[in-house]
Amino acid sequence: MSRHVVSGYPLFIRVAVLAFVAMCSGACGPGAIVTPTPEPITLRFAFREFTVEIEPLLQEFHTRYPWITVEPVSADRFGNSMGPLVEMGNVDMFVDYTSALSYAAEGLIKPLDDLQLADWAPILDDYYPGTWETLRIQGQQWGIPANVDMYVAYVNLDQAQALHLELPGPEWTLFEFLELANAMNYPEGLPYLESSNLIGFCTVPEGMDVILFTYRHGGQIVDSIENPQVATLNDPLTVEAVQWYSDLHNRYGVTPDPEVVRTTFRQGGVFEAQMRGACGVWFGAYSTRGGLDMPFEWAMKYRMLPLPRDHADLNLADVQGYFIHNNSQHPAEAIKLARFLSDRWEASGPRLPPRRSLVESDSYQASVGSEAGAVALGFSDRVMMVPPDAGPELEAVGAQFIEAVQEIVTEDMDAGMVLNEAQDRARAAFQTP
Repeated sequence: MSRHVVSGYPLFIRVAVLAFVAMCSGACGPGAIVTPTPEPITLRFAFREFTVEIEPLLQEFHTRYPWITVEPVSADRFGNSMGPLVEMGNVDMFVDYTSALSYAAEGLIKPLDDLQLADWAPILDDYYPGTWETLRIQGQQWGIPANVDMYVAYVNLDQAQALHLELPGPEWTLFEFLELANAMNYPEGLPYLESSNLIGFCTVPEGMDVILFTYRHGGQIVDSIENPQVATLNDPLTVEAVQWYSDLHNRYGVTPDPEVVRTTFRQGGVFEAQMRGACGVWFGAYSTRGGLDMPFEWAMKYRMLPLPRDHADLNLADVQGYFIHNNSQHPAEAIKLARFLSDRWEASGPRLPPRRSLVESDSYQASVGSEAGAVALGFSDRVMMVPPDAGPELEAVGAQFIEAVQEIVTEDMDAGMVLNEAQDRARAAFQTP
């Protein structure tokens, strides 16, 4: 059978080519390649109510990725309603404390790999040290740092001004701290208002203050927080720090009488005393300033300062993370949302953005004000975060330490003697059965 040939090609091929050229003449030019439109999806994102103005951020995200709609799901700020949301699989992604890492053992959150986290690789050095590691268990990453919190010192500015006190600067020392606590200590009534008492330094032996004093003094309770092998409760610097803390109670008398606190502040103890303006000085989280991350607003003006200086420029930190639910049908889109929020300091709420560049940004500094902004800029890279897989040994030693501190303070005992006894008991935590 003969075939018609045009310019060396079979006729049917020439016709097909001409038809294709005609079809594409208006739609296949430069820049006219058609990209498939992704199918619209909805992500359910859970967060604790009143901690962050999330809606504007989610709207901005939707503008960038119009096929992704994020439905905000609010959980109780201080309650446990986040738990049922996660356990019932009603969310794609959520932000919560490191306690959420327990969901890994239940198969409720997705493990994250290097490929999923590739977009974070260029900015990893921008994060405060330890923030990523704290959301990791035995080398497996489960969460993405959303925010971080650190400890600061607060001063009751109303009372300090009424007492005509000159407050120390950001480089203040433990000696200046004690001077200020003593100057603001009026357990029998203020000179200008005898019916109102003022506690010099609000603290409780079972709290975190003694841990702060210990580690900032250069002491420690174990050889390594990340991988504890040996208890060190009788470390000389630990003994010095605990004895000094006990002296605040028993020698200088600038701390609250437990019975007075129990009868006067029946709902929240010493923390209620802080909020009500009954304390001169206290230590607290950066996020609690003015009552931002507390059940009630503070009843007084305050001054925020860094922790008083000692041998070690070390702080304790707490991290929250973004977690992706294991039942999510859209994990890639959830990763996009987490990456988007990671560039915005607004997503940290009252807590600290986990990236230095965000803390240093003009917009963040303006949002928190010069005082809090200056303190935030001064936070050291030396932060101690308790890893989720430190094991029961650390918990056991910590319990022995707090029990010893309570005995030292309440019984006015010698710190060295009591901590030596506690050290003997703590050794059992590391003994192989």
